[in-house]
Amino acid sequence: MGTLLKIISVFFKIGILTVGGGLAMIPVIQQEMERLGWLNSQQFLDILGVAQITPGAISVNTATFSGYTVMADAYPGQLWMACLGALAGTISVCMPSFFCVNIASQVWSRYREHDCMLSIFNIMRPLVTGLIITASAFLVVSSVCGDSEARNYLSSIDCFSVGVVICAFLLTVYTRMKPFYLLGLGIIAGIGYGLL
Repeated sequence: MGTLLKIISVFFKIGILTVGGGLAMIPVIQQEMERLGWLNSQQFLDILGVAQITPGAISVNTATFSGYTVMADAYPGQLWMACLGALAGTISVCMPSFFCVNIASQVWSRYREHDCMLSIFNIMRPLVTGLIITASAFLVVSSVCGDSEARNYLSSIDCFSVGVVICAFLLTVYTRMKPFYLLGLGIIAGIGYGLL
């Protein structure tokens, strides 16, 4: 049960300290999972891929799948413990937002035009932008170069992954294709590539 309590405390801390929404949480979750030795970068990238194609907020999905994986590794063969880890990760990452919305919403509506509040948000905007850029860079580097040990070698670059990243970028910029369709095309391309 020590692992379960640790999952609760880690995800509650992430939920209360991370500002900027789901994408801003990704590098923080990844750093915590790797720091604690629960997941390596490839495992986290796999979880992130599943979280992206699952309906719901990416940070909540990532917390759910991370909690599940950590508990499944700690208690092999005990599905109920893995499900308990998923539930703990989900609730823990959502609780700070739940409290903030319900408690701070009245303060926010009263003081949102106050100079102090405006100053705080002027400081937070570039911080959130930096976190989102970090998450994006992590995803690109991890998907193209594999795990952290291989990132040092140009020979580890996966040409298929580079092609997928470039095509997804171009389709997003020039056709404004919806993410759902992009993910579908990526799945089809991956299956096709795997069959070759």
